[in-house]
Amino acid sequence: MLENFMTAILTLSPQNILLICGGVIIGLVFGAIPGLSTTMAVALFLPITFAMEMEPSISILMGLYIGGFSGGLISAILLNIPGTAASLMTCMDGHPMARRGEAGKALGLGIFSSFLGGAISIVALILIAPMLANIALKFGSFEYFSLTFLHSALSLPCRLRI
Repeated sequence: MLENFMTAILTLSPQNILLICGGVIIGLVFGAIPGLSTTMAVALFLPITFAMEMEPSISILMGLYIGGFSGGLISAILLNIPGTAASLMTCMDGHPMARRGEAGKALGLGIFSSFLGGAISIVALILIAPMLANIALKFGSFEYFSLTFLHSALSLPCRLRI
């Protein structure tokens, strides 16, 4: 697991850090505008990344993804319109704070919480992903069938209610 951290740290060049920061800023804009989604931002920038090397292209797409989900809280707090589906619950706490004149505090708390959750998730992904990949490589036809059946069985009641 320590070698995964070392590999991740060694791929962080100044160019990759700038691409991550640029991706986060553009992602914040996409997330803050209702109707523009994180998925749309990644899809629009995907053709640009085809000509790039692997690390810079993943860096910019990762920045877009993280910034897009974090940007959804801006419109959720200020306009009571979630920019992304992940910001839906932010409307319930953030917008009343903005109405009381505490919009800066709500935005600061939201961005800090988003940063902290993202940092913890990245560390967990670096630690857990290799183990999950080893388990997934051992999947056979029975496991694939079970996953497909379970997914279909769990989504069936949702389809029947609509």
